[in-house]
Amino acid sequence: MIAVLLRLKLRLLGNGMTRSTWQLVGTIFALLYGLGVVGTIAVGLTVAGGQEIAVDSRATVSVLLGAGATLIWVLVPLFLTGGDSVMDPRQLIPYGIGRRQLVLALVLCGLVSISTVLTLLWQAGHLLYWRADPAAMLAALVMAPVTLGMLSLLSQAATTAASAWFSGRRARDLFAVLGVGLAVMIWPITTAVQNSFDTLAEALPAITAVLAATPLGAAAAVPADVAVGDWAAVGLRLVIVVATTAVALLVIRAGLLRITERPCPPAAARSAGRRGLGVLGLVPDRPWAAVAARALIYWMRDPRYGGSLIVLPGLVAVAVMLHLQTQADWTLYGLGLLVAFMLGFGISADVSYDHSAFSLHVTAGVRGVDDRLGRAVALLAFAVPATLIAAILPAALVGDATAVVLTTAVSLGLLLASTGISSLVSARFTYPVPRPGDSPFKQPPGAAGRTMMVQLGSMLVMAATMLPELVLWIVWTLAAIDWLVPVLVAVTLLKGIGLLVLGIRLGARVYDRHQPELFQQVSD
Repeated sequence: MIAVLLRLKLRLLGNGMTRSTWQLVGTIFALLYGLGVVGTIAVGLTVAGGQEIAVDSRATVSVLLGAGATLIWVLVPLFLTGGDSVMDPRQLIPYGIGRRQLVLALVLCGLVSISTVLTLLWQAGHLLYWRADPAAMLAALVMAPVTLGMLSLLSQAATTAASAWFSGRRARDLFAVLGVGLAVMIWPITTAVQNSFDTLAEALPAITAVLAATPLGAAAAVPADVAVGDWAAVGLRLVIVVATTAVALLVIRAGLLRITERPCPPAAARSAGRRGLGVLGLVPDRPWAAVAARALIYWMRDPRYGGSLIVLPGLVAVAVMLHLQTQADWTLYGLGLLVAFMLGFGISADVSYDHSAFSLHVTAGVRGVDDRLGRAVALLAFAVPATLIAAILPAALVGDATAVVLTTAVSLGLLLASTGISSLVSARFTYPVPRPGDSPFKQPPGAAGRTMMVQLGSMLVMAATMLPELVLWIVWTLAAIDWLVPVLVAVTLLKGIGLLVLGIRLGARVYDRHQPELFQQVSD
């Protein structure tokens, strides 16, 4: 049965590439790119293997590369594809395959991939990297298949767990959003670790020691321990590898048990037992309030909305790290402005995101003013507190009460103004966005040009309307002119409220005039 499933995996992969020319081209490019990157690493390891390098330095390189390979095996299938759709355990339920056979088959089928080819290439370079020490080279040779098997088990455990306990589009999109968030946080985390030491060279041994004591780098650390004769450390690494393998097997077994014998009820069945209207039952009985409640539900449950805001925590972390490095106060003063601008821009495509659900507004005869006001209220319900936090806390850390008041006022004014402009833009301009059910990072074909024009134009208009206040705010941060404070506070808030009201009114007129055309555009 295992051989049959392996042949099936190869046949399905071959048929998939022959059926789509673009998929074949994409696979070839991915393989060539991977071979170029990993081949360069392997060549570098091979060359370094013939040079006199301290064992500690060799261990650092080995462990870092091993940890990187482990992360790639676990995260790439999880975040980008959500698992191996070719060998989905749910598709194999009718055939009554034994659990042990199924586990072994899935692990072996997981090795039929580009990742295996690239991993073998890296392991060849890693083997030659330790050729100066025969014992260490033998240890690298023994650990190569063990490492490959552990990587396949970890990858299968992650995807099986995601399929068993986090199945569904929402969970997969959440993983993708979290992946982007982690990518944004890489630089702040790296900088924070480096700042804990005098130099990066001083930090690397500590990082290596930590990684070598985890499943990420334990297997790659064995040759270095053998080279220095630290057999206790070798035993500890092997225990970590064995324990990791055992846990991965248990996770795969439990996941398959959940998938094949104790499946979760479908989402429709789970939601059938819920009572009440949720957010819709908490708002006043007004059309604009119903629109606001519906928009809030989208903000909470639609990953396309959350995906547009996932970069905010990363940008905040970047600003904090810049302040720690440069001691420049403007990096913290600007946080409130950044958050306000990003949140206000967030509803510039809300009609496009509705897609066919926009028919609810058309058939119900929702007036433009109710539609525009409801969406703006839904955004401001969480955008105002978030902007206040981003403006008050950082400014209080580096400034006095005047700085807090001024920065908060300018941030709120920018939020209100950008929300008003977005209310007009979303009613007048639509552009292709990911459809409901698609990944929030999926780019519709032919959307790049129009999307860029609308988004860039909207941002430029928002920046232009607030340019005088921003210039005066920058002047105050540099020169601390007292009379600018009351002027800026009054003008910024009044102007923000005025632009919000004007944007909602103009957006409502455009909405009422072009409602059928809007519905046709977003439904295509």
